[in-house]
Amino acid sequence: MSITRRGDTLIEVMFAFAILSAIIAVSFSGAMNSYKASLSAQNETQASFVAQYQADALKAYRDSLEWNYAEAPSFLTGYSTSSPPLPAMGSYITTTPPTPFCMQYQPSGASWKVIKADLPAADCNLLVQTLAPQLGSSATLAITLTGDATNGVYASIKVTWRPRNSLIDQNVTNTILLTKDR
Repeated sequence: MSITRRGDTLIEVMFAFAILSAIIAVSFSGAMNSYKASLSAQNETQASFVAQYQADALKAYRDSLEWNYAEAPSFLTGYSTSSPPLPAMGSYITTTPPTPFCMQYQPSGASWKVIKADLPAADCNLLVQTLAPQLGSSATLAITLTGDATNGVYASIKVTWRPRNSLIDQNVTNTILLTKDR
């Protein structure tokens, strides 16, 4: 009695290996795409957080003052005799193009400070890096105002960053309407 053993041929083994390699490559590619999408979503969430933080800061500053009053501290006219002087938001509206700025909380004076964003090494960019370090050192923040005292002021808050290994900047913009209830 003779028993013959039949093994797999080299072609069959190579074909099985090719199929297994393709399955692993597709799985790895899918995992990498999911990872990149997750990082992108995380960056966008952090940028949205920074924009919302600035929107809330602007609203808090607005709510702490009168809206438009020449003889007392107000949101649009400021107050130059206080120490430190309260910034006049109206001056940021009237410039063409609008002057970009950001809001920074000053714990010592328990108030908000307006920082011009167009200065070299602006504190606005440092603020983004503090609040959302994963956006990287190239992240920028700028608030611009448009509108008027009667119809309301629109604040456009823009956070821009460049993802790693990318040549294209991404941004999140949050636009809010600032008015004072009468």
